[in-house]
Amino acid sequence: MSFADSKGIKLYYEVHGEGRPIVFVHGGGGNTLSWFQQVPHFAKQYRVITVDLRGFKNSKCPVEDVHPKYFPDDMRAILDAEGIDKAAFVCQSLGAWAGLPLAARHPDRVASLVLTGSPTPAYSEQNWKVLQESGERFMNRAGRGVATGLLAPHFIEQNPGMKFLYDQIRLLNQPFNARRMQDDDVKLHPQDFIGYGVPTLMMGGALDFFLTPDSHRHVATLIPGAELYDFPQSAHSAYFEEPEHFNRVVSEFLARCYPAFA
Repeated sequence: MSFADSKGIKLYYEVHGEGRPIVFVHGGGGNTLSWFQQVPHFAKQYRVITVDLRGFKNSKCPVEDVHPKYFPDDMRAILDAEGIDKAAFVCQSLGAWAGLPLAARHPDRVASLVLTGSPTPAYSEQNWKVLQESGERFMNRAGRGVATGLLAPHFIEQNPGMKFLYDQIRLLNQPFNARRMQDDDVKLHPQDFIGYGVPTLMMGGALDFFLTPDSHRHVATLIPGAELYDFPQSAHSAYFEEPEHFNRVVSEFLARCYPAFA
């Protein structure tokens, strides 16, 4: 068990494997446990770091300080604690509020970036409408299990135990105010992407009705040079629903822009 200090907040993280570092950042219903199907795969060749964002599971935090605007600096604190200059990032949903601003403002710390199932903080009127609607769905799901579109209906029907696990992982966290994801001080505007050059892969599920099935396609147009990938059988959580498919696509992307053996 490791903790990094970020201006008085103790951030929990885990390290698995050896090699070039990859940081996995969970979504609003997740924590380090969310990546149990990714860690064994990537730790064979990489130094895998999973984190609990502030306010999630072991990263205890006063409610007033649980805000996405702090996430990028929190990632820098974890990298510094591990003596890492630069790492690849894989970010699910809310995790993009950590990885994308860090890549835009401190590209010297981000070797490559994978974003999945996320509206991201990249601002456009269309994207913010999706974010506002999904934020309300997130806030209204408290205590009632999976919200519509987080997991595909066929996945829930065929995998009741995994659906139960998905819910239980979420319940280890403090309550999170998803409306803070829309605050003005987290928005990334077009001018924030001037000169952006971090290799970026934007992924999403064709059954993601928590956002929309094509919201990731729009977001990819907001990030210069971003590649695009669709998961036709997944909803919001391809990393959980189709782990072998997800791991293969991410591995292929990393092999091109962040190979394990450089």
